Amino acid sequence: MLSPHRTFFPIYVKELGYSAVLISTLATVRQVMGLFASLVGGSLSDVLGRKWTLLLGNIGFLLSGLVFLSPSAGPIAVLWILGGLGMGLHTLGGQSYLMDSARPNYLGVLTALYNWGYTLGGTLTSPVAGFLLDRWDYTVFGTALAAFALTTVAVNLFVLPRSPVLRDQGAASWKRLFGYGDVAARAPVVVVAFLRLLPTVYWGMAVVLIPLLLDAAYASKTTIALYATVSQVVASLAQIIVGRAADRFGSKWPTVITFSALVASVLCTGILPGQLWAVFAFGTLGAAAAWSLSTLLPTWVAQIAEPRERGRVLGWIHLWWNLGMIVGAMTGGVLFERWSGLPFLAAGVLNVLSIVLTFLFFRMAARIRMPLAGDE
Repeated sequence: MLSPHRTFFPIYVKELGYSAVLISTLATVRQVMGLFASLVGGSLSDVLGRKWTLLLGNIGFLLSGLVFLSPSAGPIAVLWILGGLGMGLHTLGGQSYLMDSARPNYLGVLTALYNWGYTLGGTLTSPVAGFLLDRWDYTVFGTALAAFALTTVAVNLFVLPRSPVLRDQGAASWKRLFGYGDVAARAPVVVVAFLRLLPTVYWGMAVVLIPLLLDAAYASKTTIALYATVSQVVASLAQIIVGRAADRFGSKWPTVITFSALVASVLCTGILPGQLWAVFAFGTLGAAAAWSLSTLLPTWVAQIAEPRERGRVLGWIHLWWNLGMIVGAMTGGVLFERWSGLPFLAAGVLNVLSIVLTFLFFRMAARIRMPLAGDE
């Protein structure tokens, strides 16, 4: 549902006659709502429980689908912004639930399969969404999205069992809904936050600028669509490979190799921004590396956080993901105006620090010793 929402929402609002200013404003406010959802969702996951936090996220997707049934700016804005809040809750509730339920020696590959909902799911559903809109209209499209969202709500209520980890009654409570003081300042959590922030600065640039680079290199619309499909398919395959490697050999070296691949792909994109083959190839490699890092994230958190506090740790880290998306999009646009390769060179140099922080993190994690099966 996320890919059709994101792809067709700007087109829908524009076709209703509203300005690009309104579209960009709603996108920004939705991202800011994601910051809020990171803090609230992390605590809710520990206090209310993973299952019910995930349910609130599913309801957020339902509200986002209803956007396409309204022609008025007011209801569209409210539903879209609340949908952004739900997306954050869905991410935190889902990741926390997965970490609680998966066996440690399968966490990497199961996280990869979980992330297929975003990569492979988007690859499969976007053509279906286009078919619906070509054959019918946005009313049918929005109704279909709402029906899918209601299905997830029903599965959550009647099929999904409770998380095996009990709610945290001590470290977080309803009186301390933002109970982050005991987790946010820990050195390993701070390092993981930066390991999440730095590559996301690149990703915030890439989702906006890579299509512009392809277009500037005289790529056809078919080629641009092919890039979107190929990058998601390759990212899906890379997630499985990296997740399985983390389960089998431990997460340290898959993390180092993935960050190294990210840095290489970003720098090569910056060096050759006008070459179609280079943007296509290195953009695909960058997407695969970025999604692989998302697969590795739960394996990092599992090594430094107790089960009852994972929601808040993930919430704090997700806050930095949102900041990275905002910073990447804003700085990328400014640097792009000076020279198209500059934002990628800056992001590549910045992420060299990520490789250094990776070694620092695993040294810290070894002292804590809450390892996944297979870690040395």
